[in-house]
Amino acid sequence: MLRLLGLGPKPLSQQLKLKLPAVNAFVELMMTGNGPRGSVCVESLNDRTFTVTALPGVKPGGTGVFSYQNPVGKFRFSSKCAGLRGNAAVFVTPERIETIQVFSGAQKRAAVRIDATVPAQWRFAPSGKGTGDYVRASLTDISRSGASLIVDREVKRGTFLEFRFGISTAAAPLVLLGEVMRTSKIETSGKNSLGLRFHGLKPDEDRAIMEFINKRQAERRNRGLA
Repeated sequence: MLRLLGLGPKPLSQQLKLKLPAVNAFVELMMTGNGPRGSVCVESLNDRTFTVTALPGVKPGGTGVFSYQNPVGKFRFSSKCAGLRGNAAVFVTPERIETIQVFSGAQKRAAVRIDATVPAQWRFAPSGKGTGDYVRASLTDISRSGASLIVDREVKRGTFLEFRFGISTAAAPLVLLGEVMRTSKIETSGKNSLGLRFHGLKPDEDRAIMEFINKRQAERRNRGLA
């Protein structure tokens, strides 16, 4: 009713929606006035506000500059922090977004994420190399820069993990290193979703991930799901 009367938040235009980062995407945040800066994960987004993992030192009322890329291009915008909610910071959804670069066809493919879920295994990697036994998990929301790992226990942000998953029946499992950038509880299952950013990705590993994404997308198109 408020929106019909012109009193509620204006719905986002399609053009603005294309420029916004996706939920679970990693973006770079720099708080102005010598404030904190770092990589954060977008946890939710609507017409009025969006939430990201809170950097230490972020305060309500402060202005943050967000820089990121999505399948359309590279973008930047400023937004004011509306408040803190647990381990998340709430910002005002921007009305204007600066376009830094518009991607070509090849660049768009490079930025694509696939939400397929695949079996995986993980273990801690405190020094950049995995130690101990692997534990079962599942991997989803996979891109060339990161993914979400679904595990049975809580893991702190900033923790480094080694994980592996099969990209095809004919190839050996892909073993990667990831840093936990986001953690959230999955209420329906009681499991934990860890937002990982890949570290030290080699050219052949990057190529294997891209081929995996392309194959899964083709399978979805053949089933009429994409």
